[in-house]
Amino acid sequence: MRIVVMSDSHRHKGNLFDIVEMHKNDADLFIFLGDGEDDIEDIQTMYPDLRLEIVAGNCDFYSTKPAYKEITFAGKKVFFSHGHPFYVKHGYERIIDEAKRRGADIVLFGHTHNQYTEYGNELCIMNPGAVANSRYGMIDIVNNQIMLIPCKL
Repeated sequence: MRIVVMSDSHRHKGNLFDIVEMHKNDADLFIFLGDGEDDIEDIQTMYPDLRLEIVAGNCDFYSTKPAYKEITFAGKKVFFSHGHPFYVKHGYERIIDEAKRRGADIVLFGHTHNQYTEYGNELCIMNPGAVANSRYGMIDIVNNQIMLIPCKL
């Protein structure tokens, strides 16, 4: 099972469309971590059957999307947020603590525009980087194992 993780498109819709077009046939789920809600709405219009989860970023003014979400996918609990409510620009401790408190297996966040992956004892951590900088991420879950894959267009 594959998740494509995107964040921070900041009006770089072409990059978003390129990512979706590249993975629409091999991804089971797309997650958008905010800062480009208008951009991702265009994706929803063009690809209405795409399975897509969205949270609001700090630049998604007047958004009605939640600041964070928790889902179960392929038997793994995934907690995700843009990251700003957890001050990720000042360290990852708050979002990691919240993910652990919720019993998550995977935590996803954006906001810093920097790609980051870490396999902890209890938690897999990913920031896909910024779509605006041609960065995104993939997560493959096979045989109950999690693989974090940082990607570049």
